[in-house]
Amino acid sequence: MPASETSDTKAANGSTTTPAFSWDTIQDRLRESIVSIQCNRAMSFDTESAGCTNATGFVIDAEQGIILSNRHVMGAGPSYHKGVFFNNTEVFLQSLYYDPVHDFAFFRYDPTELTAFTPKAITLSPERAFSGLQFRLVGNDSNEKMSVHSGELSQLDRNPPDYCHGYNDYNTFYFQASTTSKGGSSGSPVVDIEGHAVALNAGSNKSSLSCFLLPLQRVVYAFGYVQRGEIPPRGTMQTTFKHITHVQAEKFGLSVITAASEGARTDGVTGFLTVDKILPDGPADGILQVGDIVISMDGRPIAEFWEMSDVVDAAVGHAVEIKLYREKGFKTVSVPVQDLYAITPSRVLRIGGTLLHDLSFQKAIRASAPINGVYIATDFNGFVGSSFNNTYHVIIAVNGTPTPNLEALMGVLAGVGRDEAIVLTIKNLHDLRNEVMFVARHPSVSLPNLLFTRSLSTGFWLPEPFTGMSAAAASGEPRLAVDSPKPPPCAGDSSAFSELFAQSTVAIDAYAICPADNYNFVRTHGSGVVLDKARGIVLCSAENAKNPTAMYSITFGGLVRVAAVLAYTHPLHPISFLKYDPSALADDAYGDVPVASLDIFRGSSDRLDIGAGVTVYMTNSDDGQRIMPATVLSRSTAGDTTCYWCLHKRFFRSEVFLLTPATNVGRNGIGIVCDAENNIRGIWVKPPTCHHQNMQGKDTIGLDISLVQPALESLQIDSSSSNRDDIVRVLDVEYSEKWLSVARVYGVSEEHIRNLAYGPDPQTQVFMVTKILHRRAPDVPTLEVGDIVLSVDGKIVRHMNDLACHYSRDSVDLTIVRNRKELSIQIPTTRLSGKSTDHVVCWSGTFMQKPWTRVLERANRIPSEVFTFSTISGSPVHAELNKGGFFVIAIDEQQIKTMDDVLRVIEEIKSDDAVREFRDNVSNKQGYSSGKMPGRDVVVRGVTLAGQELVGTIRTNDHYFPAWQIRRHAEAGDFWTMSAI
Repeated sequence: MPASETSDTKAANGSTTTPAFSWDTIQDRLRESIVSIQCNRAMSFDTESAGCTNATGFVIDAEQGIILSNRHVMGAGPSYHKGVFFNNTEVFLQSLYYDPVHDFAFFRYDPTELTAFTPKAITLSPERAFSGLQFRLVGNDSNEKMSVHSGELSQLDRNPPDYCHGYNDYNTFYFQASTTSKGGSSGSPVVDIEGHAVALNAGSNKSSLSCFLLPLQRVVYAFGYVQRGEIPPRGTMQTTFKHITHVQAEKFGLSVITAASEGARTDGVTGFLTVDKILPDGPADGILQVGDIVISMDGRPIAEFWEMSDVVDAAVGHAVEIKLYREKGFKTVSVPVQDLYAITPSRVLRIGGTLLHDLSFQKAIRASAPINGVYIATDFNGFVGSSFNNTYHVIIAVNGTPTPNLEALMGVLAGVGRDEAIVLTIKNLHDLRNEVMFVARHPSVSLPNLLFTRSLSTGFWLPEPFTGMSAAAASGEPRLAVDSPKPPPCAGDSSAFSELFAQSTVAIDAYAICPADNYNFVRTHGSGVVLDKARGIVLCSAENAKNPTAMYSITFGGLVRVAAVLAYTHPLHPISFLKYDPSALADDAYGDVPVASLDIFRGSSDRLDIGAGVTVYMTNSDDGQRIMPATVLSRSTAGDTTCYWCLHKRFFRSEVFLLTPATNVGRNGIGIVCDAENNIRGIWVKPPTCHHQNMQGKDTIGLDISLVQPALESLQIDSSSSNRDDIVRVLDVEYSEKWLSVARVYGVSEEHIRNLAYGPDPQTQVFMVTKILHRRAPDVPTLEVGDIVLSVDGKIVRHMNDLACHYSRDSVDLTIVRNRKELSIQIPTTRLSGKSTDHVVCWSGTFMQKPWTRVLERANRIPSEVFTFSTISGSPVHAELNKGGFFVIAIDEQQIKTMDDVLRVIEEIKSDDAVREFRDNVSNKQGYSSGKMPGRDVVVRGVTLAGQELVGTIRTNDHYFPAWQIRRHAEAGDFWTMSAI
């Protein structure tokens, strides 16, 4: 009906009254009471992942500043929230209380912050709900303020909706109605025409207009305690019930008449409560049975969920007498009632980048699993491994010692050294029959280990240091006894080379400390080959070194594991070099580990001809070592391995060869291509791939060994040489191939065409410049789009490899064709470093670093040396700026040019004293008087890759998101170090 019309309201007793208000009047009254809530979950916890959303709440106590909203809005774990009233007044919201099971929560704001108005509290009136009641749902649908939806209550006895694997409500009725509300309306009041809240909006069906509304009986119960500053008693039998109709009960043999004669309440209700799930080892296990129909509890007839909750909540620590119908008979049983807060996680341990907490009732009931074990909420950088980071796994033992809860796990880890390997026994909640044994190690570099504990009186989470796994291990890693190695075999025959290859093969494990170079937290497993055992140099696929912040370990022969660092990633080709300390392999007690070097300088480095027979020696972490004869099938110019939109590391075009039959080394493996004399002629490796627009690279490609040799030579030079890793020079352009017939049209001379077509190495194409990657100063000679390069330093260009790299040359002499004229020109080269990123700063949840090569190629202008591309979910930057991929030019209106500028500004605006004061107040249960979380409003300015300036404000949060940095020194042998700012 139109909003200005009135309607009669039917009271609970069936009488009708004429309302004194119209819908327009009610909506005007509600404006000041509706609050838009910005929800920021700082960590993944229980059923919620870290992130930022928007929802609704409404004032129910204006004097104390109490707001009602949903549990899933507040989040069960560490979080922080902001409320915005109708006139855009912003207030800090304290997470006062959330129900352990039901979908409601109470926030608190400081009423003195509202100077321009005083909101009117909305009265909670669960008794006013009835089927057919017309209502208004007033909230912030899709974050649009004051969205009003009309509807009519239909079902009042619906079982809770099933939201799949996330949060779910249990042991309560839900109302059902049809409205157009969607995301953002969570926590909205459902009001009648007199402005009373009769229900709380909780969820909706995405495939229909159905919305699910929470009745308010238990909200009113908890609200009374919260107003008095107390915690509402909550009991549990670790059992869920569901509602069945009288008709369904009759199918089980229970008639309404028989039930009434046994003391059940049947008038005015539509059915009974029946046992739906019982957790193993819970209070009701072995006492109740699934399918039991409840008649009464402690002599009180039970027909509705709120009645059952009244009895159970009042019996915490005692037992309730339940009369039930089972197997065509009536039976009375006594069931102990447990404190529900005792099985509600209130602590989370962050250790080695992993978040761990007690298994919750929510997760356990979904899987019908006992509440036993430590739940793996998430894993950032590889402590428990990405294969267990899927919200289904619990740790049930460490080194064989059971860990039924977080306290037990911390007790075991307290005596474990930081470098010591431990054995985790892990179970999948959906496969409880089987266990998985996993060897874990504390990452050598990670954020400090902290234990966050929720204060029930204030709702805030406080961190304290966790000292377990912080001290160095008492002794080095155990090593197996091995015989002294035999002298390296001769590489002359295949069997000898096979043994040599086996002794040079290593397994590689890596975990990233933080996002860098557009790669997020990654953990990789791969393989490599030793090229110089005296200096500890290992060749591997660049897929093992995507994120430059990775920490590496290398395992030799499955016997000994040593630490390694990324020494060099080739700027043009998908290969990387790791370095380890060779002395770490020698151990007087156990003998030396047999390690051999592969000599890539022995034999010819000429290109392999098409049709040449070769042998490929391959190793990868999945299939182990393989040997396969093959034939060179073709040679071609490898296309771009990333699309225009990618900011990942880009490997320039180069000439590669393909083999038949196809031989795949896997994602992180590597192969050695040998000729008939077992001379190493090439590297067999998987190129990087791009998933934008379904663009994929070739499965595996071959690189001539001549492309690898200069990089290895530079690494073999003494580390005091400052330029040893900057030997690669490029012309900062991209090329495409043009047929000789087309080249003639562009002005290439007939003489040059004949030299290419009929020379000793016949070719059918020339190379034309198609893209300029870096613009040079106007007075610096440069190539232009459309130029065809004929020769470099007097040598005719026949292959892409003649153009791709110009080692250690500051400039090159080119003969080109431009505008149908042949010219000679000297072009300066650009130096490309193989060291990449060596400094990352994390501030307010955003990661900043120097721009890498791909960013410099993409940017229309480069206004600073500080680039940000990634943010932590739930952080201040994610909540309020939510942008990535831009150059930072100002923070707090202070100019930013370098990373040193960033450190200086952070030091000025951080609030260490405020953090200490805030935590002291919370420790003393003075959460409300502590005011806002420590931080301040800061203006951030930036420039996008397209050159568009942007500006935004964030409020820093030094409690959950203190600033920190990681650094790696210029010397390749140094590891990453982490420090607070």
